[in-house]
Amino acid sequence: MIDFTTVTREFRSLVDRRRDIQTFLGSGFAAMSVFLGNGLEGKLPPTLRSIQEHLFAFYAFVLLVLSLILSLRLARLHGGMVLNGVLYARLMQASGQRGDPASAARHNVLGVSFLQFVLVDLVAGFSAVILGLSLNHPLPTALAAGGAIFILWMLLYYRFHGKAARFALEKARTDEAGPVPPDHWREHVSLSLAQANHGMITEIAFAGLMVFSGFGALSSLGKIEAKSTDLPASFVETNGPLWFAGLMVVTCLFELVISLRIRIAIGRFSLQLDPTDRPFRPLRLTDSLLGYLLLAFLFAVSLHVLLVQVLTDLKLEVVFGIDAAAFAAAVLFEQVTLVVAGRTHGSAATGPV
Repeated sequence: MIDFTTVTREFRSLVDRRRDIQTFLGSGFAAMSVFLGNGLEGKLPPTLRSIQEHLFAFYAFVLLVLSLILSLRLARLHGGMVLNGVLYARLMQASGQRGDPASAARHNVLGVSFLQFVLVDLVAGFSAVILGLSLNHPLPTALAAGGAIFILWMLLYYRFHGKAARFALEKARTDEAGPVPPDHWREHVSLSLAQANHGMITEIAFAGLMVFSGFGALSSLGKIEAKSTDLPASFVETNGPLWFAGLMVVTCLFELVISLRIRIAIGRFSLQLDPTDRPFRPLRLTDSLLGYLLLAFLFAVSLHVLLVQVLTDLKLEVVFGIDAAAFAAAVLFEQVTLVVAGRTHGSAATGPV
């Protein structure tokens, strides 16, 4: 029998573990950026001279292994969420509420799990490129290696998703759906609402770790004092800032979309608890909007760092105008998304009675 308490408790546990993995990766990236900066400034002790001589290879290898393992964990957790999501849909369907196991099993390219996985997979590809360059491979070879790793891990992700979806649909078809006590359902929605709000804060913290550790790495790239590293100082000073700025921009873009997805989930949970609520009202200074504004600002700042390197012929005033337009576009997109979500989810199910 499909048990409501077991399914919902496991689903929330998977979300918590997914959030902890992301926090761990952000902390690891920040720590390795500090280590890289100290190494470039020649601050490593003499006993670590061998690491000093292969500084970028060491940095990239640690970050690569870390991101590869964590992305695999995210993929496995996603499989568990697909399984429990399908079973939850079956329980709701059996209780006479909105629930479609087949729809729950379909892959969502804008889902939080997928976006988080892709972001970590991109960090792995970024690390693989730096590792290839530090091992004296030409840039096309290093880029090919990074792309191959990214694609391989994507294939593993889809394999986990497909396997979980097939198993879940079969279980939903053959197993009897247990009862859904109204008080248990409301407790699950309340806990999910609190969990989503916490998840929003985690996404902001992750973006902050990535961006500010990127600034730390950028500041160290301009004052290389180490006598010897595995990448020439001129090459690092020319290309390093572009790499890190690009990673910062991509991270902020992903976090903006993830934040919107969580914001919609928060609104849906609120409507399920109180159908008279209006969580998708635009132009309201809510905690969620303030968090999104912070992400949009980090995006604009990261974009500025990238643009001043790419568009060197533009006046600074024009670059600031582009930054402001990007910030305004992100905020406008969030407000439009709220309006659309309000029309789509305005009549959310109130749950079993």
